[in-house]
Amino acid sequence: MALILFHSPRGGTGTSFLAATTAIALSRAGHDVTALDLAQSGTLQLHFGIGPGEALPPLDAPAEDTASASVQGVALRSAAALARQPDFAEALAKGEIGFGGEQLFVADISSADRHLRDLLLPYAVLEICPLTATAECLMMLPAVNDTGLAKTRFVMSMVEDTRRFARHSVGFLRELLGDRLLGQVRRDEAVIEAGAMLQPLGRYAPHSAALADTIALGECVAELIAEILDDEGADLPEDDAAAPAGQTGKNRAA
Repeated sequence: MALILFHSPRGGTGTSFLAATTAIALSRAGHDVTALDLAQSGTLQLHFGIGPGEALPPLDAPAEDTASASVQGVALRSAAALARQPDFAEALAKGEIGFGGEQLFVADISSADRHLRDLLLPYAVLEICPLTATAECLMMLPAVNDTGLAKTRFVMSMVEDTRRFARHSVGFLRELLGDRLLGQVRRDEAVIEAGAMLQPLGRYAPHSAALADTIALGECVAELIAEILDDEGADLPEDDAAAPAGQTGKNRAA
C-alpha cells in the first residue's frame, strides 16, 4: 500500500517514539501495519514493550517465523541488515523489494543515516520529520524549502508549553510551514518511564498528555495517507510490478 518514513536531521527528537505510536494509531484506524526498524538501535521496539535483548524477525523472514512478532496489531520487523546489503539499492530499483500490497509500512530511520533516507524517499508516499524547539533544529530550517521535501511533513516534538522559546518556535513554524506542520507532541516524562518499564505508553500511562497528542497525530496521518492514496494511486507501483516488502523477485531468488 504505502511506505511512510520517520527521519529527523537531528538526534534526540523522539523519532522512534513517534514512529511507534503512529504505527499503533494507523493499526487502530483499520490498516494492516508493519513497523520497520532501520535504525539498529533497538529503540523502536522499546515503545512496543519489547526489550533490546529480544531480536525482531528480519523483514525477509519466512511467515512462520514472524507470527509472534506483533504488538497492538502492528507487525514488527528489523530491516537494518537488509538495508545494508550491497545490492539493496539495486533490488529496490528492480522492484525485487517493494512496498506494495495491502500493508502500510512505517520505517524508523536513524538521524545519522541520511543516505538511507535519501535512498528510500522515492519509494515512500510520506516522510514525517520530527523537530524540537532547540537552536540546533531551527538552524536547519532553510532546508525546508528544498524541492526534495515535497513529500515531507513536520511534527514539533517534546514541546514544553511553559517555555517561551518553545511557544514562539511552534508559532514561527506554523507560519513558515503552514499545513506541512501536522501538529505537536508535548514533553511527558511518562514516555521515558514507559520505555524503562518495557510497556507501551497507552498501557503504562493511558492519560498521558503525549499519548493524547500522538493519537491526534495518528488520526491526522491516517487522513493524510487516505488523501495521498486517493490522489496519487495511479502513480504507486502496481502490485505485480514489485514483490511484497521483504520478499524477493525471481531474479533475486535465482
